[in-house]
Parts: sequence; C-alpha cells; structure tokens
Amino acid sequence: MAGHTPYKFLEQRPGSNYRQLFLRGRNLLAEVVYRATMGPEPRTPDEVAQDYGIPREAVDEAVDYCRRHADVLQHEREDVLTDICQRGLDTPPCAPAEGVSGA
Repeated sequence: MAGHTPYKFLEQRPGSNYRQLFLRGRNLLAEVVYRATMGPEPRTPDEVAQDYGIPREAVDEAVDYCRRHADVLQHEREDVLTDICQRGLDTPPCAPAEGVSGA
C-alpha cells in the first residue's frame, strides 16, 4: 500500500525501486517534471503542465518536492549510474564508443 504524502498530486509507487514520488495515477517521476523547468531551455510551469497534460498545481508540487528532497534524488541518480556500470551498460555496444561521431 502506498504511503501517505502531504501532496495532492504526488504519491509513492508500490513495488517501485524509486523512493522519490510519482505523479498520482501516472508513470511519471516528479523529477522528470521538475527537470523540464530547468536547464538551457527551461519550460515555464504552465508549458510543462500542458506538455504532460497535468494541472499546473501538479508541476508546482513536483518542483517543491524535488527542491526539498534533492538528497533523495541525487542518491537515486547515483544508484542508477552504479547499476549501469555494474551491468556493463556504460561500454560499447550498449554505449557509444568514445570518438564516434553521430554523423
């Protein structure tokens, strides 16, 4: 059973290896929504809401959650990278060889 959160649009996912929250009823991590509002070409919260077909309030909750739980997100990214390396998925043929151009 999913644990209770103080969020209206975010929830834990039973059986998931992720500790971070998902958008309620969607297979969409809060961090994915948050990251869409950042970077070299950030989207506005309204644009992200439209992109994912979710309420603007859900975007605001995802941003708030991710800012408050940056340590959890960082730890999960490190765990995923460790798993990728342990499984050899960071080397060819699973990953491009260095010096290979996409041309």
